[in-house]
Amino acid sequence: MSLPKKIWILFRTIGAVFSILIAVLFVISAYCGMADPLSYAPLAVFGLCFPILLVVVIALIITWLCLRQWIIAGILAVFLIAAYDPIITFSPLNVFEGLSKEDEPRSFRVLSYNVMNFTDFSGEVHTPNRTIEYILNVDADFVCLAEAAQDGEFDKCEYVKDRIDDIKAKYPYYYNREGDVVLLSKFPFESAQDSISVNGRNKFQGFDVNVNGRHIKFIVCHLESIGLSDDDKYLYRQLTHLQKMRNMEDIEEVRETLMSKLAKAFRKRAIQAQVLRQCIDKTEGNIIVCGDFNDTPDSFAYRTIIGDDLTDAYKECAFGPTITFHSNRFFFRIDQVLYRGDFHAVDIERGHVNYSDHYPLITTFVWD
Repeated sequence: MSLPKKIWILFRTIGAVFSILIAVLFVISAYCGMADPLSYAPLAVFGLCFPILLVVVIALIITWLCLRQWIIAGILAVFLIAAYDPIITFSPLNVFEGLSKEDEPRSFRVLSYNVMNFTDFSGEVHTPNRTIEYILNVDADFVCLAEAAQDGEFDKCEYVKDRIDDIKAKYPYYYNREGDVVLLSKFPFESAQDSISVNGRNKFQGFDVNVNGRHIKFIVCHLESIGLSDDDKYLYRQLTHLQKMRNMEDIEEVRETLMSKLAKAFRKRAIQAQVLRQCIDKTEGNIIVCGDFNDTPDSFAYRTIIGDDLTDAYKECAFGPTITFHSNRFFFRIDQVLYRGDFHAVDIERGHVNYSDHYPLITTFVWD
């Protein structure tokens, strides 16, 4: 056997072992959300690597195909198929026309938006407030807001109080009890209940709404965030530009800080998700659960909340992956719209305005 052939066989063997190892880690990351963070939080943190590992596995399959190594490429494809459902949840492949003219009279729209207390992400003060203007221009039937009333009274919040008459004219029904979760509605409330409060802030709030004789339970969420300080965010930004890191001590500091705070937040959201799931189980009929979950699809919190009876509107209607959070290089889809009932989602659009650190989600539903 010639030396070049021996080198090629060695290269192929090492490459195949490396590729299969990556594929195994990919499948583990795809199903990390099945593990309760209360038992083992690091596994939940590892689940955040899923999008990166997905890209790497696809790149490896293409590479082995180009090298005409069909068996290795086929083995990697099997791992890819094994993670089919997490992949489709992360990056749906729906091709459709959206809302038809025939369905339009039976449709309603829901805007879900973390508005960052209506402060502008640019750091500038715009008059009129760009976030409020956007909400009014979208003209959705229901507006589910997070970080919308930090002082507990929506109509007295800075930026809101000056436009409250315009908001009331379009949304005569709005409610928030305490904390920052708010629902604006064109239809009357029947009740507001099923809330969980942590440190004086509601993590979710339930609203019963009467829509021309039909009833929908809205549960608007703002689950536990990571809680990074400004210094943490700075160090993380430095980490994503490795050439700017001063030394290995900086990298280790970022790793320890992020791992600790991520694990703590995963545990808190796990508890909140279980309480929320109990509220969903007690609710019969139509329900929409939306807002800032601060967690990705296929996480434990997401899996707990969606259960086996809710549908993910993004998975049902969208094409391709997206992000809903864009600050500090944490690029994830952490805002979700889940539902159950005698209606179905026909379209979901991610707004492209960057007035907040989150992007809005606009979902169109049609009554069956």
